[in-house]
Amino acid sequence: MADPDDCDQPLAPGKPLRGDPMFSRRVLSALVLAPVSIGLVIWGGSAFSIFIAAFSAAMAWEWVRMSDPKAPPRAFAIATSTAVGGVLLASQLELLGAAVWILGGALAAYADRRPRGRGYEALFGVAYVALAASVLGALRHEDTAGLAGVVFLISVVWAADTFAYLAGSWLGGWKLLPAASPNKTWAGLVAGLAFGVIAGALAAWWAGWDPRHGAILAAPTALMAVAGDLLMSLAKRRFGVKDAGTVIPGHGGVLDRVDALMMAALFAGLWSWIGPGGWPGGSA
Repeated sequence: MADPDDCDQPLAPGKPLRGDPMFSRRVLSALVLAPVSIGLVIWGGSAFSIFIAAFSAAMAWEWVRMSDPKAPPRAFAIATSTAVGGVLLASQLELLGAAVWILGGALAAYADRRPRGRGYEALFGVAYVALAASVLGALRHEDTAGLAGVVFLISVVWAADTFAYLAGSWLGGWKLLPAASPNKTWAGLVAGLAFGVIAGALAAWWAGWDPRHGAILAAPTALMAVAGDLLMSLAKRRFGVKDAGTVIPGHGGVLDRVDALMMAALFAGLWSWIGPGGWPGGSA
């Protein structure tokens, strides 16, 4: 869910935000990033793995940068190498190797950060980024998910993210969780869930599955997307930063752009492992 409170528009006390002065930049960024992302998802193979690995490195870098202002270069090296290695191993379906690599990297990040205090932040951040990106890489390359499974996941997340942002920005209303974001609203949550379910049903129909099954699974997936967005908003407020980075105009950093996808990807990975029927998809 893109965060409307990332914009610079002042808010009068007690009045909801109406519109977003950064909207045009967000649209332009999406018009550039979306075709590239979709093209690489369809292409798959090593190109997709490298793309996800590069994104995971950027996310790991941003986490260290915003959570540990005194981090030495080795902290960035540990975080980025953990994320990249996890993605590349998971993309080859070396899942045990990826898990061991990520665990080792997260513990190394903790050991490095502990003398500076709050080592658990490094442990959580490195593990969270690396696991989420690695699950996405594994889903695309696994026969039981493949292209259709990743398309389903991304369709639900993008729909939930986009319409939650639009409803929260333009409709306002009761605040969802002011401690995380003063401009995320219940209207945004409802819109995100509703359109996420619609997108899930349409993606299921496109892939030849039962649209009812797609709609049912889309509901918790969209909810996890909203939860991932709120989690990153809480983290940014804890660290006292407005954005995780500045590389994407109108959005901030890579973490700001894919925070919803991260939690949803972890849910997809868990569901594919223990959920009834696994994650929807087929060899592609």
